[in-house]
Parts: sequence; structure tokens; C-alpha cells
Amino acid sequence: MPPEVLSDTANDSTVTILVVRPHPDDESSLTGGTLAYYAARGVATAVVTCTGGEEGEIHDPDLDPIADLPRLREIRERELRTACEILGVRELRLLGYRDSGMLDTPGNEHPEAFCQADPAEAAGRVVKVIRELKPHVMVIEPPGGLYPHPDHVKSHQVGLDAFLAAGDEDAYPEAGPAWNVARLYAAAQIDDGRWDELLPEFRAAGVDVSWLERRVERPRHPGPETATVVLDVSPHTEVQREALLAHRTQIPATSFWATLPQGLRRRAFATAYFVRMHPPAETGEREPDLLHGLDFPNRMD
Repeated sequence: MPPEVLSDTANDSTVTILVVRPHPDDESSLTGGTLAYYAARGVATAVVTCTGGEEGEIHDPDLDPIADLPRLREIRERELRTACEILGVRELRLLGYRDSGMLDTPGNEHPEAFCQADPAEAAGRVVKVIRELKPHVMVIEPPGGLYPHPDHVKSHQVGLDAFLAAGDEDAYPEAGPAWNVARLYAAAQIDDGRWDELLPEFRAAGVDVSWLERRVERPRHPGPETATVVLDVSPHTEVQREALLAHRTQIPATSFWATLPQGLRRRAFATAYFVRMHPPAETGEREPDLLHGLDFPNRMD
């Protein structure tokens, strides 16, 4: 049985935006620019990380990929805490489940793997965090996960179930008084054509783009017209990069994030996209911001 939710603070500090992600480093990748964007505006944010990332590799040259593997959960937690500090995240909560590993790998069968967790029990852990931190907005994985990794798929369902249950006073009474989160968004991978336009510049800069060229073999992501919120996070791409590179075990020095020139990086990662799940967005509905029209008094000083 995974340990209880870990709390970074002993007080009842509240936040405005709560982001639920599967692994350490996920907070910095797709949602890193967004967390930095809101922190820069004095908005209090929180991250829930579902697993310890035990199935990841070790790219840190200061570590031994074999000898240090048993300590990977501990190492990745330190990396996660550093990244959250860089992103200005006020509250971090760890659900304590084990990384399930990629689809159809032995890690899927581990009894403590997130994909093996009882859905109601896992949702209850997130409900406890919601009722403690009282966010106005939640951001979760899209349906089916951002890609077919068991933990991304599970994270969506657990986040959705927790969002629905948190406001029900009859659900999980042991988790504290009910709290209704005003809005629920899914982070979205959108094909806006930007990376295709930048490919010649990537090549000219000597960046290995072979993995990008292979994208043509996979189905295209939806276009920008499917997003409810289109957020310009380009001023925060360097903060996002710094946070992601804090995950030294996962991001080698030769990675795309580490080697892409700053100007190209700012353009490549300029936009964050979200689809509003609750209240359901009408087709073509647009909002300028995740907090548009909401009263959110709890700001970071």
C-alpha cells in the first residue's frame, strides 16, 4: 500500500491552480511554462505528482545507472522539489504510488504501481489535497493521457474522479469538508504547425531532429481550433527549461531541451493549450486565460 499523501507544509495554505501530473518532470514539460506564467503574476499554484518515477533511466553523469537505481525515487523527489521551486510552485503533494513503466513492461505488474491502484482509493488521495488547498481551477491529463503510458491514462481518470467527488459532501467524508473547484481543464497537445515551420532552423542550428521527423508516421494532434485556452508562455520558456534541466536523471546534456538555442526554444515552446472539461466548453468557445472571470483572492506575496 502506498504511503499517505505527503504534505510540504503544516499550515492550511490555499492555492488558485492545482495541476495533477503522473511523474516527476511532467510538471516541468508540458505545464512548466504555465506554472511559471501564473507564478510571475502572483497566482498561487500547486502540483500533485502521482508516482515516484522509479521506472525512469539515469542520465546524470554524476550517478551510476546501476548502483544508484534503487535510490531513483529519492533522487527524483529531490529533482522535483528543485524544479517546483524554480517554477514558483507554492505547494507540492506526492501521492506515493510507484511508476508503472511504459505500456506492456514488467513495471505494469508491480503491486504498488499506479496503474494497479484502486481507482476510488487513488481519487480519495487527490480529493484530500483538493479540500486542503481549495483551488479554483484544476488541470489534468486529457482523456486517454497525453500518450498511452499507463500512468498518464490513470492520472486523467483519477484527476477527473477527484474533481467530481471533491464537492460532494457524502464522498470521502474523512478527507475534510467538501470543496467545489470552479473549473477543470485538460492540458492539450496541439498541432499548430509551429514545429514543422521551425524544422529547417532546427537543422541549421545542428539540432538532432530525427525524432521530430518521425512524427509523420503518427496521427497528427488536433489543431488550435479545438483549444479553449491558448496561453502565450514565451516569456517563461527559460524558466521552464531551467526547471526541466533540474531533472538531471531524466534529461541528458545532449537532449533537445539542453541544446536548442534560446531564440528557437522560445518560439518552439511559446504556447500552452487547454481544453475546458467543466463546465463543458461549447464548440469554438474561447477564453483568454484559465482564470478569466473568476475571483481568486489568494495571491502569492
